[in-house]
Amino acid sequence: MTVGLDVYNVEAEALGAKVIMPGRNACPDLESALFDLNSLPGDFRHPEIPRAGRFELLLEAGRRIKEALGGQVRVRVAASGPVTLAVKLSSVEDVILSLCVEDGLALRVLNFAAEIAERWIRCLRDHNLEAIIFDSMAAPPMLSPTLYERYAMPMHQRLMRVLQASGQRERELVIGGNTTPIAGLLAQTGATILLCDYAADARAFKAALGDDHSCVIRRNLAPTALGCADPIELVKQLAADLALFSRPMAGTGVLPYDFDPECLLTLRDLLAAHIQCQLAQEDDRRPHSYM
Repeated sequence: MTVGLDVYNVEAEALGAKVIMPGRNACPDLESALFDLNSLPGDFRHPEIPRAGRFELLLEAGRRIKEALGGQVRVRVAASGPVTLAVKLSSVEDVILSLCVEDGLALRVLNFAAEIAERWIRCLRDHNLEAIIFDSMAAPPMLSPTLYERYAMPMHQRLMRVLQASGQRERELVIGGNTTPIAGLLAQTGATILLCDYAADARAFKAALGDDHSCVIRRNLAPTALGCADPIELVKQLAADLALFSRPMAGTGVLPYDFDPECLLTLRDLLAAHIQCQLAQEDDRRPHSYM
């Protein structure tokens, strides 16, 4: 179970950014960027973790859920990845342009964002909670494969090393969108759970990923697909996608608050029954020896 509240805004808010609601059906966002890359401060001021902003709130939520459900599930708390936080603190256009012209300005903000992420996940581990890294702005086409490999991948590797050294065995890196162009690079981050989002073709993602025995691949369904009248075809397609991977996991994109959970539970049960049926058919086709 992941404790996530306003993911991607918590760290920026702790730095002094103002979080607003742009519209009734919009996600919370920052009112304005904190940094202009052309006038960066000489030294960045680090937030006091966990006292600044809502860090303590997330810690408390994680502790309470672990007390209630710790014997049944692993409890993780969300942390913003360095690329997404850097974009939040400045702007996606400025970050990408700066990385392309190699002026070092965006790299300063990226390193600062990576330091914040590292301090936060160390805090979580010190409180016996696990961490999960969300960094969807690192996905193509925001970052090209070349930019990802040069700038983002070393930072993801750094965070995964911190988690591994702390004893966290399951290390999930969530990058939404079509990450097929960087799938092979994601396998080198040290993450043990990677996302094949609904925007990606599962077969193409697997081909780009290569050997996947060392990590779990979470295949997401599009939230809009869950409202279909006949879920059988959806279940068949999801089962076929899952079968491509050595260690698959089924998931979905973000669901709206008013989504009926019974619909999701029904889909889960149909998927489990379909897979069990497939396994039984495969077992029947295998040669058997009798004593």
